[in-house]
Amino acid sequence: MFSADLGVTPRVSASRAIAVAHSTSPFITAYSWSSSGFGAKYTNPGTLPASTGRDVAFSPDGSAIAVAHGATPFITAYPWSAAGFGTKYTNPATLPTGDGYGVAFSPNGLAIAVAHNTTPYITAYPWSGSGFGTKYADPATLPTGAGYGVAFSPDGSAIAVGHNTSPFITAYPWSGSGFGTKYANPVTLPTGDGYGVAFSPNGAAVAISHDITPFITAYPWSGSGFGTKYADPATLPTGLGFGVAFSPDGSAIAVGHNTSPFITAYPWSGSGFGTKYANPVTLPTGSGRNLAFSTDGSAIAVPHLVTPFITAYPWSASGFGTKYADPSTLPTSSGFGVAFTAGGYPIQQIAVSSFSSPYITVYPWSSSGFGTKYANPATLPTGTGYGVAFSADGSAIAVSHNISPFVTAYPWSGSGFGTKYSNPAALPTGIGFGVAFSPNGAAIAIAHQITPFITAYPWSGSGFGTKYANPATLPTNTGNGVTFSPDSFVIAVTHDSSPYITAYPWSGSGFGTKYADPATLPTGAGYGVAFSPNGLAIAVAHSTTPFVTAYPWSGSGFGTKYADPATLPTGAGIGVAFSPNGAAIAVAHFNTPYITVYPWSSSGFGTKYANPSTLPPDNGRGVEFSPDGSAIAVPHDITPFITAYPWSAAGFGTKYTNPSTLPTGAGDGVAFNRIM
Repeated sequence: MFSADLGVTPRVSASRAIAVAHSTSPFITAYSWSSSGFGAKYTNPGTLPASTGRDVAFSPDGSAIAVAHGATPFITAYPWSAAGFGTKYTNPATLPTGDGYGVAFSPNGLAIAVAHNTTPYITAYPWSGSGFGTKYADPATLPTGAGYGVAFSPDGSAIAVGHNTSPFITAYPWSGSGFGTKYANPVTLPTGDGYGVAFSPNGAAVAISHDITPFITAYPWSGSGFGTKYADPATLPTGLGFGVAFSPDGSAIAVGHNTSPFITAYPWSGSGFGTKYANPVTLPTGSGRNLAFSTDGSAIAVPHLVTPFITAYPWSASGFGTKYADPSTLPTSSGFGVAFTAGGYPIQQIAVSSFSSPYITVYPWSSSGFGTKYANPATLPTGTGYGVAFSADGSAIAVSHNISPFVTAYPWSGSGFGTKYSNPAALPTGIGFGVAFSPNGAAIAIAHQITPFITAYPWSGSGFGTKYANPATLPTNTGNGVTFSPDSFVIAVTHDSSPYITAYPWSGSGFGTKYADPATLPTGAGYGVAFSPNGLAIAVAHSTTPFVTAYPWSGSGFGTKYADPATLPTGAGIGVAFSPNGAAIAVAHFNTPYITVYPWSSSGFGTKYANPSTLPPDNGRGVEFSPDGSAIAVPHDITPFITAYPWSAAGFGTKYTNPSTLPTGAGDGVAFNRIM
């Protein structure tokens, strides 16, 4: 019925890869990548970049790779697939004006930006499957000097440039129209030329690496721009900072710099820098430049000026692991830029919980839609399935249902269901309506009937741990939906009685002290709940008009309610979900058209998208976007019980063909999964 927004980065089916931009021909080198490290080198592109590769980026869907370089055309892009480089895209009609040093795609994949060394110092273009579009107008207020680094915020609402003259970092609002009016400079500027720039994954911070001590500077970030500078780390990088990156879960920040140990990493939180991680046992061999974490957060790579020119390490909460073996074929010279692609989701699935046995049905999912149904689990859930969720790493699936034990979980793999996990020792006390795994994979929660209305457990590869203590202040009535924030620091529960939504801090110790209720409550029983992928908004689907209510979210809790959408859903909101790139919000509801979707931004709801040409046949009970953001699915009351559509920035595509084997009864919950 209600499933958590996984907040994952969009990817398509392509091999996992790592690419290095470097100083001599072929100027870009790419390798396959796995948990074992570097694989075989891909064949060089047919048309090489024109000169020294300074930076490299994959598009968010993994279908393109771009290199910023010296010599005209200063930016070169190629299709990317499991086979490697495709035929070079046509150069943009209006080129950047000088040597390219930084390149970034917007999170929705609809724009590409290049930082370069001559005015206007930053150039951006629309991006599509056809390549570069017509250059966006330059910002009204230009950066003040040569652009070296560029980054988009995770929700695509801002763009920041690191450059070589005070204020050393310049940021602008970003939209489909291009650059907005420059944000005010930070009150405390970086101390020298800005090189690398990065936003934290939740969009709440921005960091700049630079050439004068402290070599790294970070600020809170919001829709208002820069906040008050975070305190410098207690142990500084040892030299000029060339690159900076946050880990995908936002728990670490790393800096590439020009003196030993050449790479320095710190824990990161809402309070800023933590105590420096121990240096890697085997250091990079020379000056560290731009650097990157793998998109699953399990590795970190730094290019550098001395052979082997690229060095990579496993990464975990403990910091650096033992260096990966060097690639068998090295880049040809000094490495300047590096990027990973997640390689997409080679295996994706869609799961539907339903009213009739087997209560849970799972299908392979691809760009063609539903595949052949997986075999049912050997031990079925005991009753009507209401909620369904996959763990964030795709290794488990859980179903909440109406008969004891009220929650059932299984190992999950590309082969389907494994042997059911043992039931938790202390069961939920009543019918399970919603279920969610924390994004860090360490907890599972069930919203249910009968006090305490929410029950949570540690989660591991062994299954359920010992139940966490109930929150000190309980939800006020039957829990209907549950979700965790993308950083796993908050848990929110929707329920039948006022205030209809209750949220708590979450940690390894369980529930914290309840957040204050929103000043303006939802108007009726809360059913669905979701955080935006950047964690800066929370939305509730509920039983009475306006049927969906959304709020800004911060470390302080609920902000002032966003204005209601201009065109409301037509009936009781049952499910709600944000698209993985945060650019859309969908509501499943009673009454035709049963599904309503809006653009979403930091300003809230946009103008409603056109309804799909073929509607779901009855009341929408839940909604979810696929991990790559290319599809949207709705479970509903009557056959075929699940309906799915392609999704893009233009809205709904033509309905996918129904699965050949349908769920056996009314669909109530839906979840997509991906396995790397």
